[in-house]
Amino acid sequence: MDEQDVLRHLLEVEAEASALVDNAQAEADRRITEGEKQSRRLYDERYGRETDRLEIQYGERILQVKEDYKKQLDSYRESLAALPVHNEAFIRLVESFLCQDR
Repeated sequence: MDEQDVLRHLLEVEAEASALVDNAQAEADRRITEGEKQSRRLYDERYGRETDRLEIQYGERILQVKEDYKKQLDSYRESLAALPVHNEAFIRLVESFLCQDR
């Protein structure tokens, strides 16, 4: 084997090695891309479920707060309605304030 054959053979080996490295890089890139897509899909799926759950919980809580508010307001109105009204005493008090100078 002469020197040119050795050099040619080394160049062929280098070309094969380069092709192997390129193929390995392409496969690694493909796997990384596939993994990123799968991770994104899982994230979106879980995020969607969690947001749905929280929105339902939020809606339920809003209804509870509105019901509680209505009950408290009704209770307050009932307590006001149950208080005795002293119209004559109120009128005398107002007259005493308004007619102090007379």
